[in-house]
Amino acid sequence: MENRYKLASVLMSASLVMAACGGADENPDSADVDEVVEENEEFTSTEESAEESTEESTEESTEESSGQSSGSTGDTIAPEDINHDAEEAVDAASENFDGELVEVELDDEDNQWIYKVDMESESEEYEVKLSVDDLSVVEEQTESDDDFDTDEHFSYGDAVPAEEAVQTAMDETNGELEGWTLDRDDGQLQYEVDMKNGDNGDSDVTINAENGEIVETDD
Repeated sequence: MENRYKLASVLMSASLVMAACGGADENPDSADVDEVVEENEEFTSTEESAEESTEESTEESTEESSGQSSGSTGDTIAPEDINHDAEEAVDAASENFDGELVEVELDDEDNQWIYKVDMESESEEYEVKLSVDDLSVVEEQTESDDDFDTDEHFSYGDAVPAEEAVQTAMDETNGELEGWTLDRDDGQLQYEVDMKNGDNGDSDVTINAENGEIVETDD
C-alpha cells in the first residue's frame, strides 16, 4: 500500500514538471508572435508614410505644372511675370543718361525679356536694355548724334501706363502679349501692342497713349 502512495506521488510530481516545461515552451512562441506583429505594424507604417510622401510630391508637381501652363511661353510673356513696370525702367535709364525720351519698348531678345529705352540729347543718343526681372543693365550704348528732333520727344508721364495699354489689347484680342512699343508716330503718342491670338495668329493693336483708347487693330 505504501508503495502505491509513493508511485502516485512520483507520477504527480512528473506531471507538474511536464506542465511547467510545457508552459516554458509556450512563452517563446508567444514572444515570436509579438515580434512578427510589431514588424508588420512597422512595415505598414512605413508603407503609409511612403504613400503619403508620394501623394504630396504628386500634388506639388501638379501645382507647379499648372502654374507653368498659365504663365509665359517662349515668345509671349504674362503680365504677372514682369517684375518691374515700364515707368521704373524709364526712371532707371534717366539715372544713367541726361536726355529726352524717344522710345520705350518691351521685347524678347535672345530668350530674355527686356525693356529697351531710347533717349537723346543735343549731341548724343543713348540706348539701354534692362532686364524686366531686376532692371539690371543687359546692354547700353551711347553714340554721337546732332539730329535733335524735338517732335519725337515725350514724357512717360504723358502716356497711360503701359500695363493699362497691355490689358486693353488683351481684352480686345483675347491673346497673349508678345511685346509693345511706345513712341510718337506723326506727332501722336501711341502704343503698338503685339499680341498672339489663340489660333497662333498675330494682331497689332494701336492705342492712343494719351487716353488709352484703341485706334485700330490689325490682324
